[in-house]
Amino acid sequence: MRLTGVLLAAASIALMSGTAFAAWKEHPYNDLGFAVEFPDEPATATGTYHTVLVGNAPVHIYSRKEADASYVASVVDLQDRAADGASLLIEAEFELSLLGDVSANEVSRVEPGKAAVFGHFVTIDCRSDKAPDQPGQIEAARKWYKEVSGLDCPNKARLTVNLLFTRGRLYMIQGMNDPNADGTTALSPAALRFANSVSLFAPGGPRNRADGAGGG
Repeated sequence: MRLTGVLLAAASIALMSGTAFAAWKEHPYNDLGFAVEFPDEPATATGTYHTVLVGNAPVHIYSRKEADASYVASVVDLQDRAADGASLLIEAEFELSLLGDVSANEVSRVEPGKAAVFGHFVTIDCRSDKAPDQPGQIEAARKWYKEVSGLDCPNKARLTVNLLFTRGRLYMIQGMNDPNADGTTALSPAALRFANSVSLFAPGGPRNRADGAGGG
C-alpha cells in the first residue's frame, strides 16, 4: 500500500485514463523486501554505492527505459548500518540535491498503521550548472548517481525519488522524465506513478494485508 504527501500530483494520476497504465505490472522482490510496478520487464544490474558515510556498499538496480522516461528501483544493502538509517537517508537526499534544483520535498509514507515506513519524496529539476559548496562536489554527486541508478541527470530532466530506509536497506524508487526536444521539462505523470508504486514486505517476508490478495 502506497501513500505520499504529494496529494495534488497523486490526484492528477487518478484522473488519467485507466488504459494508460493497463500494461503496468507489480514485480515483487522477496529477498529485498519490496515490490514495485513497471510498465514492462525491467533489466537487472548491480553496482556500488559510494558516499562519505557509507564507504562502499552493494546496490541492486532494476530499471526500465522508455522513449521519454526512465524507471529505476535501487536497493542498497546496509545491513551492518541499520542503526544509522536516519543519517544515511539524509546523506542520500543531500547527494540528490546536488543534481539540480529541489522543486519539491514531501513526506513519504509506505504501508499503513504500525507497518508504516516514513521517508522523503524528492523532486529534482536537473541542471549541470549547479553551484557547489566545495570543489568537485557536483562531479562526485553525478558519479554517485550514475553508479546507483545507471542514469545521468541531464539538463531539464525531472527526477522524482521515493527515498526510504528500513531494516538495513536504502530504497531509491526513481522516475525520470526526459527533457522535451525543445529543451523544456517534460511533465508526464508516469514517472511519479512509478515512484508511488512501491510497497514493502512485512518483517519475515509476508505481504502486508493492505497490499491486497497477496497479504500475509
